Amino acid sequence: MNYEYFIAKRLAKKTGKSFSRPIIIIATLSISLGIAVMILSISVLQGFKSEIKEKIIGFGSHVQIVPYNIRYTNDPQGMIFSKEERGKIISIDNVKSMHPFVSKGGVIKTKSDFQGILLKGIDKDYDSNFFHHYLKSGRFINTSIEKNNEAIISKSIANKLNLALGDKLRVYFYFDNNYRARAFNVVGIYETGLGDYDEKVVVCGIGQVQSLNGWEENEVEGYEVLLKDFSLLNKTADEIYNTLGQDKTIQTIDEIEPSLFSWLDLLDSNVLVILVIMMLVSIVTITSTLLIIIFEKTNTIGILKGLGATNRSISKIFLYNASYIILRGLIFGNALALSLGFLQYKFHILKLDQDSYFLTSVPIEISTVQIIMVNLVTITICLIALLLPARSISKIDPIKSIRFD
Repeated sequence: MNYEYFIAKRLAKKTGKSFSRPIIIIATLSISLGIAVMILSISVLQGFKSEIKEKIIGFGSHVQIVPYNIRYTNDPQGMIFSKEERGKIISIDNVKSMHPFVSKGGVIKTKSDFQGILLKGIDKDYDSNFFHHYLKSGRFINTSIEKNNEAIISKSIANKLNLALGDKLRVYFYFDNNYRARAFNVVGIYETGLGDYDEKVVVCGIGQVQSLNGWEENEVEGYEVLLKDFSLLNKTADEIYNTLGQDKTIQTIDEIEPSLFSWLDLLDSNVLVILVIMMLVSIVTITSTLLIIIFEKTNTIGILKGLGATNRSISKIFLYNASYIILRGLIFGNALALSLGFLQYKFHILKLDQDSYFLTSVPIEISTVQIIMVNLVTITICLIALLLPARSISKIDPIKSIRFD
């Protein structure tokens, strides 16, 4: 054990009735609260972004493959996808699964009201975990029978049109100045909280929508591709494009919903402001505390200089002392943040207005890597900031300081 650390340890233990003790307690609490706010801010942001992205992707997947001209015609032709093409896409490392879809705009009409909807047809390859998670009542459609008349609707559509499980749903579609009607049986009601989607998406078997368009069983509007790792979204989309060629349009989910993803990116800036403010508070607090400790121990500094201690050694003593305060603050702050985060994750104590935030409670997603990074950055910046007050030790005259009281 070097003598600087030994003296710093002794000084830390002898603050019982000193003037600096309440200042040290305040500094420790300030750092604790600062690190707790930073960790919770990042955890809430990550949780919020993850849940919103999960919902958007649940409706539209990570990547959509559609015909090149589908966006430029009012009478799109069905796309035929060969088994060889599907096999090439499935073989891409980051691809989890893919499934065909066909969608059609229509109007639900009841005796009391009407609602514009997007009827989305899916088949047996569809990953239904998303809708199973958000089903409020009933069940998911039976996708093993492609042309059954089962459908699931959202809670908002059900409430507006006074529909319930087992009710008949009549949907009208516009074709060549005429209307066609299809009847569906409501077997499930879901609620995700994403108003723009909940208010319009009705899910049914793919065969129903294919027959509306006059398409064969192998003709589809496009394919939705789910990925294993969202961070490789653009890279995987490029791989799919290079695999299929230029006669297909490849759209990533952030291109399909640019406004929502821009809004999520904007949240990063808000959290960054909070992190900077909390970091500045911690820096000001710990540097002020160190200056007070140095002022209080001026006599001790004079004695150490009189005994031959260098300014560097004395500075190390007080930096050790300040580091002890920082570490205590970090330990308490991490414990507080993790405890509050666990309680919120487990019991959903803080609620949200779903109409405004798309969620019913404050989400939490704790990342070990991010917690470690926040702690390391806080320690590093605070220690660098402490170098300035530590330099004031070199200006203390040993003769005057020994007489200082």
